[in-house]
Formats: sequence, C-alpha cells, structure tokens
Amino acid sequence: MPSVTRRQFLLGAAAAVAASAAPAPALASSEEVTPEPSEIVVPDLDPAHDGLRVAQLSDIHVGSLTPVDRIRAAVAEANRFRPDLVVLTGDYLTRNRDGVSLIGEQLGGIEAPTLATLGNHDRWVDPVGAAGALEHLGYGVLLNENTTLRLRGAPFTVVGIDDLRTLSADPPLAMKGAAPGSRLYLAHVPKTAELLANWGKPMLLLSGHTHGGQVNVPLLMPALRWIVQERYLDGLYQVGTVQLYVNRGVGNVGVNLRLNASPEVSLLTLRSGAVVGHPSPG
Repeated sequence: MPSVTRRQFLLGAAAAVAASAAPAPALASSEEVTPEPSEIVVPDLDPAHDGLRVAQLSDIHVGSLTPVDRIRAAVAEANRFRPDLVVLTGDYLTRNRDGVSLIGEQLGGIEAPTLATLGNHDRWVDPVGAAGALEHLGYGVLLNENTTLRLRGAPFTVVGIDDLRTLSADPPLAMKGAAPGSRLYLAHVPKTAELLANWGKPMLLLSGHTHGGQVNVPLLMPALRWIVQERYLDGLYQVGTVQLYVNRGVGNVGVNLRLNASPEVSLLTLRSGAVVGHPSPG
C-alpha cells in the first residue's frame, strides 16, 4: 500500500484549509453516528420482500483514527433497526495487519444475517486476514460471487463484487449462476455502478469508499471531487439502469476529522414497484 494515497493527501489539504478558515455555520464537526433511513424501490423484487429491511455499514477503518465507541454505536444502530439483512461494503482495515485482530474485537455482535465485500484498504493490507476475521464473526464474505438466502419465506440473492480500485472486481464472475428474482448488489467502489449499467438491467448497488468526502469544506470540495474523479459522494443516484446508494462510512482515514460528513449507518427499506427518477451526477 502507498505510504500516503492521493485521497489521503487531499483530505489533509482540506483539513488544513478548514483549520485555517474562520468559524462558520457551514462547517460542522460530525463525529456521532447518524442513522439514515431511506426507502428504495427495487424492480423485480419478490412481493414477499416488499418492506424488507437492510442495514448497511461501510468503511469501518479500525485503528487509531476511528474511535471504538463509534464502531460499537454503529453496530447497535444497525441492530436497533431489526433488519432482515446487514451488509458490509469494505475497508475494515486501514494501514497495517494489526487491524485484523481489531475487526474481531470491535465489529462483532451484529444480530441479523450479515454479508460482506472487501475494499481497497483490505486488499492493500491483508485481504485473507480481513476476510478470515469477518468469517470468524459469522459474517459471510463474497469475493466476486453470490449467495441466496431465504428471507421472509422467499429466496433473496446477494451479489458481492470485489474492489474496483485494486482491479479485483469481476462482475461477470460475481453474477455467475445467480438466481433470478430479488437481488441486491454490493461493491466497495461506487464507480462499479458504471460497469453494471452495461448490462442494461435494473439493479440496486450498495457501495461506500467515499466517506461522503469526510472533510467537506464549501467551495473546496467540488475541486477535490474533480481531482480525484469521484462523481458519487453519498446518497442515492441513478446510473443508467442501476440505482446506486453510497454510504458515508463509519471510520476515518487520513485525518482524525469529519466535517459535514457524519458517520452513517444506512437503514434501507426495499419496496417493489416502478423506479422514480433519482439524481444523476453532474
């Protein structure tokens, strides 16, 4: 893994600008976990899954920059939702292999069936260790593969696509043999939606990676987004036929600071029906 990634450098630059700026209401430190409820219409959803609850956690980044209490609060928030399914969308590790043991110590206790994919930091640091730690907690790990659960009496398929940032993503392999009917797609990097859009079929993809910008300084963030070429920052987007939901993540990376980008636990309720238009990136 590089000693300092371009994204971490830019986060540091944004933090320096924020620190030197005069206090203003537009800058809000946001360290508390925020539950983000949302209803998303999913085409081809089995009627049995109308109202299905999915909690999403992403970008845990165990280590010195992410308080243990915040991770435990995120797990508690997910359990409070009483979800049918919990999904984890990558980046449990940060910079070193010591984080593997921290995953087991800090991320346990999710009470619903849980499935996970890996992120770029996991791939850089120790993908085998990260996957093993998650599996030891009883969470399934999907590495370019899919699995079908029985939820609310009907089959529900989850397709896990590996990390695009490290060129590990293989959507055709991940979809191989996937059952028809209700489906949910997971991938760490939001731009994976652009690959899935090539299929021309309605899909719902849950991602993370961006931290919602983590340090959102007015006027500066549009420039930083252009530099890192990140079009999908947080929330719901329409990318061709793909609905993309981007979670802001739980942890910090690069700097011990969040501004206007509170840590998030997504509390998603899936609905059957026709999709209404969502914002597309500019």
